[in-house]
Amino acid sequence: MKYLSKENIKQPLKYLCFMLLIIVVSSILTYLIHPDIQSTINSVSSNIPESVEHKSGLDLVVAYIINNGFKVPLQMLILGLIPIPFLYWLQPLATAILPGILFGIIFNMSLAKGATIVISSLPHMLIEILALCFWIVALDRINKWMRNKISKKMNNSTQFMDEIKQLITSYVKYVLPLIVIAAFLETYVADWISNSLN
Repeated sequence: MKYLSKENIKQPLKYLCFMLLIIVVSSILTYLIHPDIQSTINSVSSNIPESVEHKSGLDLVVAYIINNGFKVPLQMLILGLIPIPFLYWLQPLATAILPGILFGIIFNMSLAKGATIVISSLPHMLIEILALCFWIVALDRINKWMRNKISKKMNNSTQFMDEIKQLITSYVKYVLPLIVIAAFLETYVADWISNSLN
């Protein structure tokens, strides 16, 4: 991913469409199942990082950036360096499933409120998930490189440090800037859209 071209954006966009499908499916299933609302909300709430609870303004932006821009990519990287495919998908899948569950619960309570929350959540959610999709593409590459190195099925034409440089470049050029944008959107724009629609 040396520069933003059609080829470089194609795979992250495919992954983004897949994540959106996961959100839609988890929303529909939650809506149809009618789970115990209070226990489900408590369960989902327990997955909210402590670093973002009870914060607002720039403090909240920074907390989002630290959590979504550093902690989550680091967790994915650790899993990506294990030569087993798709382990690093666990975190992004959880990121897609949780809002899907919440949307399903809210639509059960009120269709109008559900529509408002979905619309206000879309800008930051799309950007944040797209950032994770760029990171998945970068991790796909290094994970495949490691598996090929171990299995010796293919001769790797690049060195490990070259792959790490490519990984860092993807992170700095695409992942982190998108996470920063998503953090500002989530902190400031989501509430504005929600208040405008109410």
